[in-house]
Amino acid sequence: MDVSVIIVNYNVEHFLSQCLLSVDRSIQVLREQGLDGDVWVVDNHSVDGSCAMVRNQFPHVKLMELDENLGFSKANNLAITQSKGRWVLLLNPDTIIQEDTLWKCISYADSQPQLGGLGVPMLDGAGRFLPESKRGIPTPEAAFWKISGLYKLAPKSAKLNRYYLGHLPIDQSQKIEILSGAFMWMKRSVLDEVGLLDESYFMYGEDIDLSWRIMKGGWENHFFADTSIIHYKGESTKKGSLNYVLVFYRAMQIFARNHFAGPRGRAMHALIQMAIYFRAIIAIISRVWRNSITPLLDACLTWGLLVAFLHYYGQWQGIDYDWNWALPATAVYTLVWLVAIKVQGGYDRPLRWRNLLKGVAIGTMVLLATYGLLPEAIRFSRAVFIFGMASLPLVMFLTRVVLPLVRSGVRDPRPKRLFISGPDDLDAIQSMVRSSDVMEPIEFDIAHALSPEGKMLENSNEDIRWLGTIDDLNEAIRIHQFNEVIISGKDVSSSAMIRAMAKANQTDVRFRIAWTDREQIVGEGGPEKSGIDDLDRAIFTAKARRAKRILDVLVSIFVFIGFPILFMRKQGNWLARALEIILGQGTWVGFDEMKDSNARFASEFVFQRVENVGDREKERVLLTYVRDYRWTMDLQVIWEALISQSAIHRHGHN
Repeated sequence: MDVSVIIVNYNVEHFLSQCLLSVDRSIQVLREQGLDGDVWVVDNHSVDGSCAMVRNQFPHVKLMELDENLGFSKANNLAITQSKGRWVLLLNPDTIIQEDTLWKCISYADSQPQLGGLGVPMLDGAGRFLPESKRGIPTPEAAFWKISGLYKLAPKSAKLNRYYLGHLPIDQSQKIEILSGAFMWMKRSVLDEVGLLDESYFMYGEDIDLSWRIMKGGWENHFFADTSIIHYKGESTKKGSLNYVLVFYRAMQIFARNHFAGPRGRAMHALIQMAIYFRAIIAIISRVWRNSITPLLDACLTWGLLVAFLHYYGQWQGIDYDWNWALPATAVYTLVWLVAIKVQGGYDRPLRWRNLLKGVAIGTMVLLATYGLLPEAIRFSRAVFIFGMASLPLVMFLTRVVLPLVRSGVRDPRPKRLFISGPDDLDAIQSMVRSSDVMEPIEFDIAHALSPEGKMLENSNEDIRWLGTIDDLNEAIRIHQFNEVIISGKDVSSSAMIRAMAKANQTDVRFRIAWTDREQIVGEGGPEKSGIDDLDRAIFTAKARRAKRILDVLVSIFVFIGFPILFMRKQGNWLARALEIILGQGTWVGFDEMKDSNARFASEFVFQRVENVGDREKERVLLTYVRDYRWTMDLQVIWEALISQSAIHRHGHN
């Protein structure tokens, strides 16, 4: 075999399909010249149907399906060790190569006896040259100009743009230092000598590390300008997200630790740390701004309407308001309403109109109840409160419905479903759900499903598309944009349901349970009669977490105040737990099944929600706790522990 093309894939099915088509055509040209090549795809546990596509459309490709995402280095190394090509090409799945790319590369590489690695010009989807096609060693100086962005001031400078070798022409073949992992052509005998990709890198940095080791081994890296490829930059890694940016900087830290010693290594480490903090601060500011846009719009519109109402109401009634008081007073009224809406979950996702209206009603009652206590100077007509209560729903409709529609277009309100079930129960669930549908769902002709077991099922039924297992829930929602998850009450245990909801607690997804075996579960109002239960009020919603946190703080304050009594009752150890909870290091009431959640209270808790009961009873009680959480449930557990003088311990995990 002359060349082995190795592609590591992760949830980019359509890009992978284009890439494999282009590689097949290029191998055909290679064979016409009397040479040969093979193709390897290593799939890092995708849930988008990539593997099924490769099996069906490219049966000649050697497919390696992994049970977990091992990262770029480990996945590539698995295929490198099994492939037989005298040249190895590591290729990103979001690339397209030309028909003669492999032939031209192998012809050039065979003519250069000292060549260990080779890269080519890469163009993005708009035809722009990607500077990472040729790079220099990221010394502390080069990294500084790159990370700071100052290299853009002089893109052709050999000093300022040392990272991208800006002084070298892009239309001439020449020696360079660092290759890009998106297209990394290497001689197998050189890899046998200098080693494979360093598996301490999960993603990013491994191409820099290996390129330098090739050079240190006495070999050359070349930039070959007589062909080019398209690289849809970032599609396979989502490089714009903060997580991937941080992965990149951590990779640079590994590189600096491995290859720079002394002052240069410390300088590189300090520079990368500053870049990480800077990126994190920018991300936090951006997130705060995004979360503040809607409340700011609500505040401005509401305040403006209240001021306008007072102005015209005063003219109508012949009242001359003192605007030195009226302006700040209406601002306070607005603040009271918005705080009430916030406390009731009016700013949580997904949007619940009942929470919005409840917040408006509570805010109005608070204002009316305190009206008589207000100074006479700001005691305007109660009509302003009635007007505010009536106008706020209109404001909310404008900021939450009209403006998003204007910005992003009309979204399809139909459910796009994902099922978590075994194959035997899935047909019954679909029939049950179909009979309760108000509107026809999206793509109902094909059921997208996850296996409740740890093993992925084969797509043997054309009406079912198995995407993975219940552990892949977050990725399946992210990739396919599901907005409703139907869980089999027969095939999925309550503990597994709870863990699934915990993993997806940051997504705007509706969870439901389908009980095809008519097994009842006790809810807040007694046994459930419906075959399909909603989980909209799960403990993982922002509103429930907020209520839980408020209770934790109030109970901790009570413990501080009542510490002498607790000490006399030999319950002095409550104080240490209260301090930890005030500092946000846990919660008073929790349970082990929430350990997979991202919520802080899942890690440490003082009291178990359920203790000293059988497994079946425990699962029923916990599922009810999750589905219908009320802060009074926690208070009851705490009160019983206080009265019974129970010893308290730390539960959970670190």
